[in-house]
Amino acid sequence: MRGGPFKLPNADPEAAATEKMKKEAIARVKSWVEARLPREHLVNRDAVVDVSEVQCGDPACAPIDAVVRIIYRESCGTIFGIPCEVQEVEEEDIESQMPPPEVIEDWYLGKPTQWPPEPEPQEPGPVPTDALRFAVGDRVRCRIGPGEDGWAAGTVVAHWYRGSTWPTGQYAPYQVQLDRKDMGSGLIFAPYDNDQCVMKE
Repeated sequence: MRGGPFKLPNADPEAAATEKMKKEAIARVKSWVEARLPREHLVNRDAVVDVSEVQCGDPACAPIDAVVRIIYRESCGTIFGIPCEVQEVEEEDIESQMPPPEVIEDWYLGKPTQWPPEPEPQEPGPVPTDALRFAVGDRVRCRIGPGEDGWAAGTVVAHWYRGSTWPTGQYAPYQVQLDRKDMGSGLIFAPYDNDQCVMKE
């Protein structure tokens, strides 16, 4: 029996257009990165460039990060994120994150040179004395992403958490051990002591 062109049931033209735009943006960002690597590294497959999007688990960062991986043999290379969706990335963002030619040459030669360099540890400064709503051991829910599903349960394990390279005097009210096992160690920090960031379970 003859009929019109076959159509997938429930095909969503808007979703298809969004997916197409995202694929084009990924290809564009990848081309910007590859243009900043020596051509022979790519022709010989010594370097592989991958661009993707990930949901950020840090309540203080953008919900989606565009992530660039530059991978050389011998486990050399780097990964960096840009705090926006991939279609919002501009060429200047890539330029500012790319390692210098001497680091790229080290990777090509198999030298695992770190990029970006480790920041120097900063003086901690005085620990805040503000009263906090939750005690160590309390059960809480933390904002880890957008929407209703962007919350995860866990236990407060420390007050006034601080990363060693944070600016002097910068602290986060809580360090929390999440129950879920799909986020590495599951240890996160809550940057603010309010219900938009962390609440009682």
